[in-house]
Amino acid sequence: MYFRKTRNSNKYSNITLYLSVALVLLSGCGLNTRKGLEASKIILEKSKYDEYLINRSNGIHDLLGYTPKDSSKGIVLVHGFYPPNWPKKGFEWTKTLKSMTKAQYPVWWFRHEWNDCPEENSRLLAEALDSLKNNIEDLKLVYVIGHSNGGLIVADLAEKWDSNLHLSAHSIASGLNHYRDRLKSCEVQGKKEYVFGENVEYLQWRTSKEIDGIFKNLDYDPQEVELKNGNYVLLPKEWNGDRLGHNLSIQLVMEELINEINFFSS
Repeated sequence: MYFRKTRNSNKYSNITLYLSVALVLLSGCGLNTRKGLEASKIILEKSKYDEYLINRSNGIHDLLGYTPKDSSKGIVLVHGFYPPNWPKKGFEWTKTLKSMTKAQYPVWWFRHEWNDCPEENSRLLAEALDSLKNNIEDLKLVYVIGHSNGGLIVADLAEKWDSNLHLSAHSIASGLNHYRDRLKSCEVQGKKEYVFGENVEYLQWRTSKEIDGIFKNLDYDPQEVELKNGNYVLLPKEWNGDRLGHNLSIQLVMEELINEINFFSS
């Protein structure tokens, strides 16, 4: 069992999510021209994985290989930061994306340049989302999930959101309060408090620091921040018999959200 801290209480309660999702349907923005991401080409065997998710241009990519039944809802996935010698970039998302071919809604992958400042990537993502609002008549809400550094991008997007389009934003295993030398020239460097406005639902999914391989050697938990008008969930240390570390957290969170929003057709 894991717990959610609500906006207006210091007590923990069992997590119950009533979340909506939205479609991302982007016609030619400055990032790219919406190239497809073929689900059949996503390799689940790590030794054979070819970085298919990362070896593409920046921007929004359609997940192909299935026929969505409902274009009124959908999901955008945002990856994190990869060091130069990091093996198998993007592999942590393969199982999630592969399973999405059973979805009744469209799915999109946001590929970004992780060495750029977070505010630059959140600006580009915001432009893409603004294009949705202008081009999709029935679009009500955009549902965006970022992992690790991608969660910092999503948090920055959510803080600056001023559109009348509703945004449901999620950060998984993200060091929102962690300063990084590579960000010293950036506006967004991590901070202790985040404030979200109207038309934003923000939820942070925190791993256990001592279990998370990225955070465990730090002398503080970089996930601990104050969220005004936002919530957080503390994830368990184990899941399905495995240690719930930095990357496995993606699968648990996606499973929870998918179940709650009825993302798959019955």
